[in-house]
Order: sequence, then structure tokens, then C-alpha cells
Amino acid sequence: MAKQDHPTLEFVVERGRLSPADPYVAEVLDTYRNGDKLTVTLNQKRSLPLLKKYWVVLRDVVENAKTPWESANEASDALKLALGVTDISKTIKGQWFIRPGSISFASMDEGEFRPFFEKAMAALSEVTGIDPDALRKRYDHIPEHSSPAESPTGDGSGALVATNSDRSAAENSPATADEAGSHDMGESEGEPASVDPDWLKTFAKAIIGAIGEDEVVVVNQSKGLFVEGLSDEVRAKAKSITNYARACCRNEIELDDCRATIAGVVGCEEKDLAA
Repeated sequence: MAKQDHPTLEFVVERGRLSPADPYVAEVLDTYRNGDKLTVTLNQKRSLPLLKKYWVVLRDVVENAKTPWESANEASDALKLALGVTDISKTIKGQWFIRPGSISFASMDEGEFRPFFEKAMAALSEVTGIDPDALRKRYDHIPEHSSPAESPTGDGSGALVATNSDRSAAENSPATADEAGSHDMGESEGEPASVDPDWLKTFAKAIIGAIGEDEVVVVNQSKGLFVEGLSDEVRAKAKSITNYARACCRNEIELDDCRATIAGVVGCEEKDLAA
């Protein structure tokens, strides 16, 4: 690959230094001479589980504690305004106004979103009067990282005003299961059939088109599209696509982020999944 192609390289921070994350990155670095100066734009990949946890917490707090909000979206907008996550726009008469900004993957990397998350939890404690430690313990059982080894292990037994304890949505996201809805996919025991090599792309287009307020539509669309003869790899990717779409229906990830993630799963450009 030519240097002018500007590949995206991943590094691991080790004792204040950047180390290649894999042999490919090390090989690319070897193409430079000792002493060469490189310009690096730092960006830490976002944690989908942490974003999911953010929305689960907001929904639970709005439903079970005394707040001025009617929905998780209202709560999120208020928190963004309070914490300075804003955009500036003009009305049709040319007057400036401030609106809530975006916390999408494209707008914030992990290094920006995690401090926002922590401040949002502190603000929720202040608004609801719930002790910060009790609030945190309440949701300790919800993972914040994709790697199980890094996930919190608390039992989440702390009580809020009410104990709507399970919050099944917290267990059914793409980041924590293989996933919710895997039993919906219709496992086939028949002989493998000939499968269109573009089936996964067609499947992804249809699933994206089914995203809306009701995630059941996504599940039913997935059931209707599954065919016999799929490899384990394709089957796993289809399940993952379905669950990302379901998370989008639950407002756990934004639609743009969902499309980008699904395109990554399929291994194509987002434009290839346009209707």
C-alpha cells in the first residue's frame, strides 16, 4: 500500500507510548526510517455497550424516578444542553438558536463520550436526588466494554425509587449476546443449498429498511429472509445485523451509526446498502 493512501492504523497505549496493535501495523511502520516524524490523529473507538448502557439508564430513571422528563430522548437532550454538547443553528428568520448536539460515533470518540457519560450520571443523581453510588451500583451489571473480561461484574442490586430490575433490553443488545433473537433465525438441518453470494448484502438492505419504532418488524423481516444453506459465518453475521437494527429501533444507537456498523459487518460501503 502506498503511503499516500493514508491507512488507518491501530495502536495500543503502553506506558505512555504507542505500540503497534498487530503485525500489519508494525510492517507499515517499518516502511519509515528511524527519526521520521509522523502526524497522528488520535481517535479511540467507541464502545457500543457503553452507549447502550447510557440509553438503558435513561429509560429506567425516567420510568422509575421523579424527573421533569417524559422520555429518555427528552432526558438525553436536557443532559446534552446542560453539559455543553450543543450545536448552533439559525431559524428561518435568521435568528441564532442553540440545540442539543450529537453523541453519535461520528461526533464523539470514546475519549470524549466516556467523560460525557460520567457527567451525565452525576447530573442524573442531582436531578433525581438518588445517591451517586446507589445509581452506579444499580447498573453495574450492564457491560460497558465489548470484551467480557473488561466488563463490570456487580450484581446491580441497588434500589431506585422502584425496582424495575431486569430491564431486559440491557441483556438483549448486540454487545452482550449472540445474540438476542438467535432463536428466531430458523436453524436448518437440511442439506446445504446454493446461496447467492450477495445474500448478506440483500439481507442487510432489507433489515435496514425495516428499522422503525417496533423492533418486532425487524425480527419478522429477518425470519422471512433466512434461507437454508448458509455458512456459520454468514449466519452469525446475519444475527449480528439483526441485533444492531433492533438496538437502533430501541434508540440505543443512532441510525447513521447503525448503517455504518452493518456495512462493516457485511464488508461493503454504506452506499452499497442504500435502498
